Parts: sequence; C-alpha cells; structure tokens
Amino acid sequence: MSTADDQGQTDGPPGTPPGDGAPAEQPGYGPQQEDEVSLLDILLVLARNKTLIVRTVLVFTLLGVTYALLASEEYTSSAKVVREAREGGGGSLPGGLSGGALQGLGINLGGGASGLTPQAYSDVLESREVRLAVVRDTFHFPDTERPMTFVEYANQPPSTLSKVLEYTIWLPWTLKSAVGRLITPSSPDVPAGTTGAGDPVLSSEEESAAMKTVASMLTATTTRETGIMRIAVTAGGPQLASDLTESFLSHFRERVREIRTEKVRERLSFVERRFQEAEKELEAAEEQLAQFLERNQNPTTATLQFRRDRLQRQVSFKEQLYSELQSQLTQARLDLQRRQPVATVVENPVPPRSRSFPNRTLIVLLSLILGGVLGIGGALIKGVFLNAGSTDEAREKLGEIQAHLFPERWRTEFTVE
Repeated sequence: MSTADDQGQTDGPPGTPPGDGAPAEQPGYGPQQEDEVSLLDILLVLARNKTLIVRTVLVFTLLGVTYALLASEEYTSSAKVVREAREGGGGSLPGGLSGGALQGLGINLGGGASGLTPQAYSDVLESREVRLAVVRDTFHFPDTERPMTFVEYANQPPSTLSKVLEYTIWLPWTLKSAVGRLITPSSPDVPAGTTGAGDPVLSSEEESAAMKTVASMLTATTTRETGIMRIAVTAGGPQLASDLTESFLSHFRERVREIRTEKVRERLSFVERRFQEAEKELEAAEEQLAQFLERNQNPTTATLQFRRDRLQRQVSFKEQLYSELQSQLTQARLDLQRRQPVATVVENPVPPRSRSFPNRTLIVLLSLILGGVLGIGGALIKGVFLNAGSTDEAREKLGEIQAHLFPERWRTEFTVE
C-alpha cells in the first residue's frame, strides 16, 4: 500500500510537476521583475528634484529674454515685378510667305523680347553685376551719422558687443565661417560684369565681402502660374530695407534691359548679314532671268517655258525674302533705340511698419519650453543614476554602461558604491 504522501501525489499529464499542480517555472519566466515604473514614481522623482527643474527653466528663460532684448531688429521690404509679354516676331510676309516658313528654311528671325523666362529673373537679380551695383550705392544706415556706401558700412570695424557675441553666443557660427574661409579662400578680384567699352569690371576684396553680405539679405521667389517675381530685402531698419529693395529693383531692371539690348544687337547683326546675302541672291536671280529673256524673247518649247517659270519663281521667292528681311532689319533698329523696360513693376517697395525679427514672445516661449524639457530630463536621469546601485543587477548594468561610454581612468569617478 502506498503511504499518505504517495497518495497525495497525483499523476498528471507528462511534464506536470508533482505537488500542488502549479506549472514549473519555464526558462525566461522567473518571478515578476520589479522594474516597472509607475506614474507615481515619475512624479515622486520630479517632486524630489523640483529645485533642479525650476533652476533650469529660470536659466533658459533668462537666456531667452536676454537674446530677445539684445537681438538686432530686422525689417523686410518687398517689391513685385512681372515680365512683359513677348513681342511678336511672326506674321505673314508679302506674297503669303509666313515667318514659320522662313524658320523651316533655317532662317530664325527671333522675337523682340529679352529672351529671359520668369524663372531666369531670380538668377539675374542675384547675379554679381546687380549685387556689385547695389553695394556701390549710397544709403543712410540707422546706426551711422552720415550716408555711406554699402561697401563702407559692411567693412566697418565690429563693435565691442558684436565681438563679445561673436565669441560667445555665435561661437559655432564663427568657427563654421572660419573653416569655410580656410577650405574655399576668396580671391581678391572677382569679375562682375563689363563696362560700356566691354572691359571686365573687377570687384575689390571689400566689395566681394559686401556682395556676400547683401546676398544673404536678399530673397527672390517666382510664381510659376503668374510669372510674378517677389523681391524681398531684410535689413536693420524699415527705411534701409525699402532703399535696398529699391536699389535692387532699379539695377535689376537695368541689367535686364542690357541683356535685352545685347540680344537685339545680336539679332540686328544676324538680320543685316542675311539681308545682304538675300540682296545678292535676288540680284543674281534677276540677272539670270534677264539673260534668259534676252536670249529667248518668245519661248515656244515646253522646256524653255518650264525654265522661264522656274527662274520667275526663284525671283519671286527672293523678292519676298528680301522684303521680309528688310522689314525685320528696320524693326531690329527700332528695338535697339527703344528704352521700354522689359520688367514691369507690379508693387513698389515701401518701408514696413512692423519688424520681421525677432519675435520676442515666441523666443521666450521656446526658451521656457526648452528649459522645462531639459530640467525634467535631467531630473529623471539623476533619479535613474541615484537608484542604479540598489541591486546587484543594476550595478552590473551600470558597470557595462560605464565600460562602453567612459575611459577606464574615469570609471572610478562614476562608480556607485
């Protein structure tokens, strides 16, 4: 007979442990680990480190307020221009010959506009020629007593406050600029257009630096649907922003007019050459027809009649081509003398009433939020490290973290006893 103990052991399915019938602990399913963090634990950590959080928020808020008060005010003035409609260069020629027929013969008489698309206007506005002309203009700056050129203003010695900010708050950008100058040193002379005589215009080192500065103040955007380009300049004063925008607008229109004039000159030169060739071809065709009619005053055979008709058709075509080229030559000469602008101003620049930067309320708000996030994050990290040495498993994990993150000589400083 089996004993009472033996009777208490009931047979079960294979793998069922003896005893009270509870399943055996499977690998990886040990006792429940007490590493779950509740909301109360988080609130307790934050409450214990409230001083750290408040100090962090106050420091970042103070930095934000200081920056918002010391940051230079900037104003943005804008203007809008649109490209004029392309002037027609087609039409029908005398005798019914169309301009498309001339293009089919390899003769492209072109149109009368500048040949610039609205998308190319931004490149013209930001070109060296336009920027060089702008920096050579004279403006009245808010922090200067007398008007001066942009070159003189941009190359003034920096103030003491600017020096302090350059090597404190703006230190990362200062280092970035220094590295950029070492990688790509700027040449002292940069070609920027040509004079009226065709000689290249060279900018000095000071002018090159001013051109880079004024380029960072300029923004140009073009709307594809309407072809309207918006020119915006951001400067340290409302009147200065308006004057700079007006200067960019004036020199931009002048540059577009120069490009248009140059294209008209090229077109005029081409038409003149073709007109001279067409004149010679017409004279030769007329001479051949005259010689044929002198030899054959009354052609009776079919061969002579076909040859006469062919010569007459050649003369007729040469006359039409000569007449059209003569008309195009006259039109090109008129276009060269015309001073009508190719870019029309839709909206003139005016001094803005409100500043575009800094938005002091937004800066203080962001500083407050950043300080709060960093303060809470610091409090949680501090709580984790303070509780890291409570168990052997936590010490082992902390030691592995130190092995990966810190050199061996530093580990003793971070070891939790």
